[in-house]
Amino acid sequence: MNELVTVYNHQLVTDSRQVAEHFGKQHKDVLKAIDHLVAQNCATKDMFLEQTREYRGQNFRYYLMNRDGFSLLVMGFTGKAALEW
Repeated sequence: MNELVTVYNHQLVTDSRQVAEHFGKQHKDVLKAIDHLVAQNCATKDMFLEQTREYRGQNFRYYLMNRDGFSLLVMGFTGKAALEW
């Protein structure tokens, strides 16, 4: 799982695009799951940092997440990759 982790502001994080790829999910579904977690509990806002990136003139959003955010998100996943994690 080392390929999932990077350093951002001296903290280990991963991003929603990498999580989607690693767990075989569509990124839009991962975004919905994170949006739902943040809407359910304001304490999760510290676990997820919304970012945007530009690609071919369009802005696309994604989230950076710390270990707690990653764990909370992935606990809701199903499938072989989730079970192996």
